Amino acid sequence: MTRSLSRQMTSGYPPYISSMPTLGFKYIFPKKANKEAIFPLNQKKCYFFFSARYAIASGIKVLGIGPHDVILLPSYNCGTEIDPILHLGIRPVFYKIGKNLLVDIDDLLKKITKDVKAILVTHFLGFPQRIDEIKKICVEKNLFLIEDCAHAFLSTNNGKYLGSCGDIGVFSLLKTLPVPNGGVLVINNKNIKHKHNPKKPSMFSTFFYTAEDLLQRKTSTNNHRETVIRIFKRSLYLFSRSIKFYVAVFRKLFNHKGLYLVRPDSSLFVENLSSWGMSSLSKNIISNTDFEKVKNIRRRNFKYLLNHFLENEQMILPFRELPPGVSPLFFPIIIESAEKKEALYKTLKSKGISTNPWWVRFHPDVPWDEFPDAVYLIQKLFGLPIHQNLTLRHLDRVIEEFEKAYQSL
Repeated sequence: MTRSLSRQMTSGYPPYISSMPTLGFKYIFPKKANKEAIFPLNQKKCYFFFSARYAIASGIKVLGIGPHDVILLPSYNCGTEIDPILHLGIRPVFYKIGKNLLVDIDDLLKKITKDVKAILVTHFLGFPQRIDEIKKICVEKNLFLIEDCAHAFLSTNNGKYLGSCGDIGVFSLLKTLPVPNGGVLVINNKNIKHKHNPKKPSMFSTFFYTAEDLLQRKTSTNNHRETVIRIFKRSLYLFSRSIKFYVAVFRKLFNHKGLYLVRPDSSLFVENLSSWGMSSLSKNIISNTDFEKVKNIRRRNFKYLLNHFLENEQMILPFRELPPGVSPLFFPIIIESAEKKEALYKTLKSKGISTNPWWVRFHPDVPWDEFPDAVYLIQKLFGLPIHQNLTLRHLDRVIEEFEKAYQSL
């Protein structure tokens, strides 16, 4: 469907567009479990955590990697995958990632020493690395392979799910689904056993995150039903804010170490959260999700933006095609500078469009001067939303406002 045709089919634009999928009431209440659960949720050795960083920590322990050992990590990173490794006393050594977001195999091979026990590979934005080649290296060098699939839930490569090749795979359901918490560890190595008896996460943390998420889902219609829903969502949000205030006061006065207000998307690694699992609400949302539909919409939306920007030859695009099987996280564009990227993000946000300025943090343990391509990506990679809540009408507005904002810079 062309952009002009989608405009003819609709009138007006939705008032708000979120950067990530937002929660609808139909997903909250338990129904029959999805009979056709997909990888990794259909695996026997699949374990749930509060967020992915705690799944990474648990997975590294399971592999028997300990203090003074080395794990090779991608130079392009957000830092949350580094902190669990540092917490365990393990030394991270970094290998190059090119501007095309692919592993530099030659540099990876150079970094392998006798102290290296594992290679962590990230499938950036849902696109596969040369995982078969890296797996072969791991087998030859007797190294563990850790697949970081935080961006790659639902993605496949040559018919195989990403995360199924490594000794372990780690997923962040938060990035693809509107869940209030949810990291996943899958163990593919048949020789590794693991017992995991998670505690329930704080109900306050789950409630506050959910209330905020519900408020993000706004509609463009003004019928009575939608008006009532909007009023209810706003009331729920205000109620959660008042409860949050009293919980914060209680924490300050009586239990300053209480984790009532912790968020799963925080950049901090908190040891006490390692024992938390995933909430019942997240499990309900997962069981009510049509995964094939989610993936198909994401692919359709990515292709729609890709066709537009290829036709106009306006922007630098890290990906100029969408390979079969990929479930993309968002649509990436290279902006000329970090300053322009930040200005673009703020301008679009003022117009009601939340985008992905993506990673802006330079973790202090990475020797950034050795990795100019990683610095380039952190400073310049920007993302437009393509998630499953968005229609082509939404994307038309994203394109229009993005182009106006970009031209004004």
